[in-house]
Amino acid sequence: MSATATWIVILTCAYMEYSTWHGRHVYRRTVGYERVVWC
Repeated sequence: MSATATWIVILTCAYMEYSTWHGRHVYRRTVGYERVVWC
């Protein structure tokens, strides 16, 4: 895996977590946060 691909994955997970946090889905935010840690 290239470093660029890793950065894309991290940025995607962080963006998803940020979007769910800024949104109204609290339960999804928890799941998203766990995925960020997994990434």
